[in-house]
Amino acid sequence: MNDPEVLLVDWPSLLFAFLTDSVLVWGPAVAVYHLAPGHQIPAAMALVLVFWAVNWALYSRGTTLGTYLAGFRLRTRRRQAPGRKYGLALAAVNLGSLPALAVLVAISYSPVGDASGPLGRADSYPLWGEQIRRRRFLQAADEYWERWS
Repeated sequence: MNDPEVLLVDWPSLLFAFLTDSVLVWGPAVAVYHLAPGHQIPAAMALVLVFWAVNWALYSRGTTLGTYLAGFRLRTRRRQAPGRKYGLALAAVNLGSLPALAVLVAISYSPVGDASGPLGRADSYPLWGEQIRRRRFLQAADEYWERWS
């Protein structure tokens, strides 16, 4: 069997993974909030904290449901799992995914010159994606992104 291809995680795949993981954190909390009339806020907050802790553990190992569905696993430059610190940072970004998405869009499409700076260079990324399986739709979105960015 061949080694998986090491590649940088393109924005479409990364956003798909983050949004999938975010739905897994916030979906049950919103459902409990609407379905448990007596203890809405405590139950919803408890679910958010539980799923956030699960995501932290999964991000520390480099594979979550979102990254698996997007066809990659996260690795450091040394091809190791991200670890607890990167896992905590990724889980925190996942917890605030909508504000994070707004910041990413603002950085990418800033009207004042090139605001992306080090974001455009491959050596500035602390984490890489290691492709583990073929994903046709996201592969097409990634290729389209590379061609027009």
